[in-house]
Amino acid sequence: MKKPLGKKHLVLSFLGGALFFSGISFAADATTVTPNTEALKFYVDGEQKTTSAQYNNQGSMVPESFRYSGTTYVPIRHVSDLLGNKMYWEPQSATISVNSPVVEIKNSKGESIGTAILTQDQNNVNIKVNVKNLPAGKHGIHVHQSAITNNDFATAGSHLNPEGHEHGRLNPKGQHTGDLPNLEVAADGTANTTMVLPNASLEKGNEHSLLGASIIIHAAPDDEMTDPTGNSGDRIAGGNIPQ
Repeated sequence: MKKPLGKKHLVLSFLGGALFFSGISFAADATTVTPNTEALKFYVDGEQKTTSAQYNNQGSMVPESFRYSGTTYVPIRHVSDLLGNKMYWEPQSATISVNSPVVEIKNSKGESIGTAILTQDQNNVNIKVNVKNLPAGKHGIHVHQSAITNNDFATAGSHLNPEGHEHGRLNPKGQHTGDLPNLEVAADGTANTTMVLPNASLEKGNEHSLLGASIIIHAAPDDEMTDPTGNSGDRIAGGNIPQ
């Protein structure tokens, strides 16, 4: 038997476009949640965008709305699609980003210390990092292949490296897709910079997609040569890239 979902988890999942209704049971104390089977009528700038009562949620057809306590709810991802915007969902932090994925960066204590905003620029991804409360100096920073679970940075796995290259932007056998320049933190513990990650993508299904991966900041500088991590030391901060 599947574990019942509470109201908060249910609504967050649905609004994030992440809920698949088949086989789900609801908590006994929850007001009934009913998927709508009739199509809603949507108008965008006067143009009708009515669908078939379902929408394609990243490959899964799900109801486009549900009723809860007399109110009809529509997934944000569906509305974003209708408006021609992109929407990204990060379940660990229950964070929704519209148009540009925003990474909430936390330290080892789980305290939020800043953000990273990702934007596509042709074949590159620009990463605008704005952080505080870090040790001054240079720090290795990389995109890792997996999302962080329960703020345990080890769960991020290795660097994003679909082609199996060695590490290091200066390595003739490199570089990893996730290799970034060092993050330079000022004496006051802050850093505000934009980094460019070449040959990277924000498109789901692309071999070099960053969606669903994570950003990790290390204690020491990256020598940009030594495989597999550039001798960049312990993982001291990080966050998940929404998808």
